[in-house]
Amino acid sequence: MSKISPDTATPPGMTLRHCLRGHKAAIFGIAWSPDGRFLASASADGTVRLWESETGALRRTQRGGIGTATDVAFSPDGKRLAFASSDGIVLLWDLESGKELARFKGHFGAVQSAVFSQTGSQLASASEDTTVRVWDVQLARELLTLHGHRGWVWSVAFSPDGKLIASGSSDRTARIWDAGSGRPLVHLLGHIDRIWSVAFSPDGKVIATGSWDRTVRIWEVATGLPLRMLEGHLGSVTSARFSADGRLIASKSTDHTIRLWRCDTWLQTAVLPEPASPHYWTSGLAFHPSDPAVLATLGEHDTVIRIWDLDLDVLLSASPPVPTVHYTNAKIILVGDTGVGKTGLGLVLNGREFTPTDSTHGRNVWTFDTREVDLGGGREETRETLLWDLAGQPGYRLVHQLHLDEVTVAAIVFDARSETDPLAGVRHWDRALRQSHRLRGDSALPLKRFLVCARTDRGGAALSPERIKALVQRLGFDGYFETSAKEGRGVEELAAALRDAIDWDSLPKVSSTQLFQDIKAFLLDEKQAGRLLSPADDLYRAFLNTTNAPAETDDLQPQFDTCLRLVESRGLLRRLSFGDLVLLQPERLDSYASALVNAARGEPQGLGCIPEELVLQGRFQIPKEERLPNAEQEKLLLIAMVEDLLRHEIALREYADDGPLLIFPSQFTRDYPDAPEPHGKAVIFDFEGPIANIYSTLCVRLAHSGLCSKKEMWRNAALYTAQVGGECGLWLREIEEGRAELTLFFGDDASEETRFGFEEYVRIHLQRRALPDTITRRRIFVCPECETPISDLAAQRRRERGHAAINCPVCETQIPLLDREERLVAARAPAIAEMDRSADTARDRAVAATVMEGKEVTHDFDVFIAHHTPDKPQVEDIADRLKARGINPWIDKEQIPPGRWFQDVIQDAIPNVESAAIFIGMTGLGKWEIVELRAFISQCVDTGMPVIPVLLPGVTEIPKPLLFLKELRWVRFDSLDDDDALDELIWGITGEHPARLP
Repeated sequence: MSKISPDTATPPGMTLRHCLRGHKAAIFGIAWSPDGRFLASASADGTVRLWESETGALRRTQRGGIGTATDVAFSPDGKRLAFASSDGIVLLWDLESGKELARFKGHFGAVQSAVFSQTGSQLASASEDTTVRVWDVQLARELLTLHGHRGWVWSVAFSPDGKLIASGSSDRTARIWDAGSGRPLVHLLGHIDRIWSVAFSPDGKVIATGSWDRTVRIWEVATGLPLRMLEGHLGSVTSARFSADGRLIASKSTDHTIRLWRCDTWLQTAVLPEPASPHYWTSGLAFHPSDPAVLATLGEHDTVIRIWDLDLDVLLSASPPVPTVHYTNAKIILVGDTGVGKTGLGLVLNGREFTPTDSTHGRNVWTFDTREVDLGGGREETRETLLWDLAGQPGYRLVHQLHLDEVTVAAIVFDARSETDPLAGVRHWDRALRQSHRLRGDSALPLKRFLVCARTDRGGAALSPERIKALVQRLGFDGYFETSAKEGRGVEELAAALRDAIDWDSLPKVSSTQLFQDIKAFLLDEKQAGRLLSPADDLYRAFLNTTNAPAETDDLQPQFDTCLRLVESRGLLRRLSFGDLVLLQPERLDSYASALVNAARGEPQGLGCIPEELVLQGRFQIPKEERLPNAEQEKLLLIAMVEDLLRHEIALREYADDGPLLIFPSQFTRDYPDAPEPHGKAVIFDFEGPIANIYSTLCVRLAHSGLCSKKEMWRNAALYTAQVGGECGLWLREIEEGRAELTLFFGDDASEETRFGFEEYVRIHLQRRALPDTITRRRIFVCPECETPISDLAAQRRRERGHAAINCPVCETQIPLLDREERLVAARAPAIAEMDRSADTARDRAVAATVMEGKEVTHDFDVFIAHHTPDKPQVEDIADRLKARGINPWIDKEQIPPGRWFQDVIQDAIPNVESAAIFIGMTGLGKWEIVELRAFISQCVDTGMPVIPVLLPGVTEIPKPLLFLKELRWVRFDSLDDDDALDELIWGITGEHPARLP
């Protein structure tokens, strides 16, 4: 323990008791002993330390000798200590003797979190391998493996009664599991970025999650419904913890603060400055297990532990450190077939004058209603309703179905005078809404649906009242309205019904700052004024000129940036991945994307593809009224559109002799020639859901999975070649709208392992994207000699009698009846996880290539590269690998034109890059004299720019003349294809480690 220095920034009600020093690197996790006498800490220095909480004395240092200690946990009796390791192992120690008791092995990735159950008989661990594992502590063996997450699992927690387990993952979801059986119970959807932290409240009724999206969310455990979102942090939230009495939540962030929130009013009550590590994302934060007035945090860049005494009376009665507001959002959508009058209806619903409109090709978003509600106790809540109008053309549905999440009220519009079936669109959108709502699972908000007959000025509904009444009853609509936007008939009644249908009490509430609300209002005003595309800095400068803008401070622009992210999460704007540009009309992307999907569908040979060069030149049919007149802006929009299509896996990039093609598997028009009986069919999956999206993404991900590569595609089938030989295929048959069956078939030369991996990957894909309770699987058994199929009933009856085989009724060959899982012993989880990683990597590389195009057009550079000329070939090789990851390097050969002075160009470049990398080869730095280098680094430091020394192959340490660079964290390449070193370099450039992303 060291002498405590007074901190003038310490908020009222917090007193620093101890500052515990000793770790040589960042501390990842801290934990109190059950009686509160001790604190344990796990650090990147490879040690776990035990401290006395009353005196601050160091009691013991343990060295596991197996890697970085990532988390630490006490057993409920306080006699044992578990710590998680980056080597994928959880160690158990006896506290009294310091003796190792057990090693829990099974994870095949770093363990990020570990926690004991209430009784201490079980231990749960969360890992990079996407699993949570539950261990029997006494027998030191694995009890359960919890599969379901798609990304790293960062945090795990037992409920206070030990019956539930919660987990948070980089796949942006949290899950609640039954601790006894491992059965998934609740799936929490809502965060727009990875989840770092999960914590149960002391009574076990709610869960708090902390996320990279800079928010804390509160969820009801029993239902999975979102209750509250806490806004205020300006960086990622790496930890959120409840006090022992449940009256406070503490949250830790990379914005270098700890914030305390009241759990009754959800107001911030204190903000504690606490510089976080520049190199790691740590979650060290812990309330005393029984005394709510004691809190342990990390300080001095997460290298020391600080123990605080809290004056709860002061904290709970304190005014918020910043003005706080509460608000709730509701989303209403207008959907229906093209040409039914949705846009005209949307205009008059928003109090605007009726104007005849052509068919909408994109989407419109309007502020439908805003009102203030008195919550009592001097608090008010702003209730804001947005009205979304989605295009109805069949070709656009693939894109627009991405926007059906978090809908509160839906108005399904039809034109009863339509010459075709007026209810066709009604049935489609009703099913699509129901499916989207069910796919949200436990986090789905209450949904009301109204049937709306539009354009009744052309005459009353042609459908009989009896037919409409029957439809309303059969589909369970919450009301029926006849309207005329032109004459105003029924519009007020519909508007009132839409407002009244919103169940505000069931919607998640948001606690935010007044400044965030002022910034959001400014952004919406800019959007409504028609501003299309703007640099983020220009928007910030424009905000400073508004009447509500405060005086400029150091943290005002970060707050503006955070608000941009929060508004983006609601789909109201889009921050492009290049040029620091903000698209204030993201609906324009829908217009272009939908037009491109239609263009691919109209491809003459039925191949559903279009050259990417033509796409980026805008040389495809786009509705004239939707096209941007500014060619430069259109170019940027087209690049962002391609990025979106690749990211959502709606399109697949494939390289042909004359350049890359964008392929849309859902838009093929050629029929599979061998349907309806493809040779070698083995299993049929029946499912319901958004069929086009499910099929398209499955085709793309299989092509990128590493198991197989695309051979040929048709409208309703895809054929792949396995990497080890043999063919695999899938054939889609749409039974009715929203319901289909998928048949898997294999060539005779496809191995059993290939068949298993292909089938298992399809099954998991359907579980993730289709309606889970609609998925069924039917195994097809066929005689290997004469290809005579065995009926489902015969196979079932034979299995029921305990037989594992049946004789062919034609040639009497014995046919095995065991399912594939029973015939093949395989490491299912690792194999499927690797396929997932391969598909994700291929998708990310395709996206990165598109992002690079945008960065090159906008002259957006991520890193300034300094190097010696003889090292240029090696540096250029690494620069090319950076570009393949979407990182645009400034390198002199490419950026210094003839006739310009080297130093002058550098001075111009530095303000336009985010970081600098100094490459050191066997010949040193050459023209970079020591004095110049020191001046350069000083200039970078003054501007807050990270500087990364990079040792090229053959250089093992910083040369003596450059020893001052040792003060900086450096990266060493053992070879030019050193992927770990490249990841470290990207981490230094972007602040995000590629291996730790979803």
